[in-house]
Amino acid sequence: MRKARITLVALSLLTVTSFGGMLAAGRDNEEGLYRALGNLAEVVHLIRTEYVDELNDEALSQSLDAGIVESVDRWAAVLPSGMTETYRELVGAPPAFGLVLGSRLGSAAVRQAIPGSPAAAAALEPWEVIERVDGVNTRGRPLWQLRLELRDRQAAGSSVALTVVDRHVDARREVVLEPAVWTPAAGSLEEIDGVAVIRLDSLPAGAADQIRGLVPADRAVVLDLRNLVWGVEEQAIAVADLFVEEGLLGGWSGRKAGSQTFAATAGSLAGRPPVIMIGPETEGVGEILAAALQRAGMPLVGRRTVGHAPHMQFVEEGDLTLWLPVGKWLRADGEPINGKGVEPDEAVEVDDEDSSGDPVLDRALELAVQPLEQAA
Repeated sequence: MRKARITLVALSLLTVTSFGGMLAAGRDNEEGLYRALGNLAEVVHLIRTEYVDELNDEALSQSLDAGIVESVDRWAAVLPSGMTETYRELVGAPPAFGLVLGSRLGSAAVRQAIPGSPAAAAALEPWEVIERVDGVNTRGRPLWQLRLELRDRQAAGSSVALTVVDRHVDARREVVLEPAVWTPAAGSLEEIDGVAVIRLDSLPAGAADQIRGLVPADRAVVLDLRNLVWGVEEQAIAVADLFVEEGLLGGWSGRKAGSQTFAATAGSLAGRPPVIMIGPETEGVGEILAAALQRAGMPLVGRRTVGHAPHMQFVEEGDLTLWLPVGKWLRADGEPINGKGVEPDEAVEVDDEDSSGDPVLDRALELAVQPLEQAA
């Protein structure tokens, strides 16, 4: 049964990958969309009738549904009947073991190992491929299934064995995630050359209060958002609100869900505006926060961000529930973050293979201590 399930999801992945391309091509053309649906039905029919092993129709349907939704957005999910409340709790909580999942090469991948978590203790690195979870191949498996599986193992106090392929895809190793009591911290403070450098690692509930406690009143501040991926949207706005006195902080806009904007409520932190570091690992709440601070005139230093900041909601229709992007968060210029990313005000070239220095940090420190008129 397990072997058939693995084969099933692998076939589903191939089917959905092809369908995803057809769907993208036909989304603005009704005839093209129906042609894509017809092709998908034919592929499913051929798999059911011609494949060497008999496949489970229910599992095939579930895998295809999940694959189609994830081809639209990698954070999306299609939930079986009865799983909605469970998944609602999951998306509102820190990821199990501190492991933020992504996808790469058709398999699950490490998107982030939140500092202080079991995933960080296991030395997992961004974009390493998670080939197997407890011996079961992840290729083609819906990410929501893996998230729930990890959550259940953490709740049971059980360890999880991972087979991981490094980001260069040339070395494989076995990793064990050990259960441990941990709480995600919003960030950490380090003083460098008289400047307070605050590295934001996640934005859990209460993150704004944590950040408020880290910001000194008598020093220049640099906020490092380069590894900020996971968190609560409302906390991205709340953290920005700490530093902004008035005006628009941000907002999202959707096709059917409407739009929503957020205004500053007279920032509670006095002192010089911070310098912001961003980079190609900044995603989601990190991009929402970066765009809000840039909109308020604070300088962004580094490289363009990922370009993936959807506003997600549960969409229900009968027994079907989707966790789906219904809106796109916007940049300071009003353009969607999705597909474009947030651009730095000052780009800094970085050699990813050279770990001996940090030119983005060096430039941010320079800007942080410049007179305000020069920094502007």
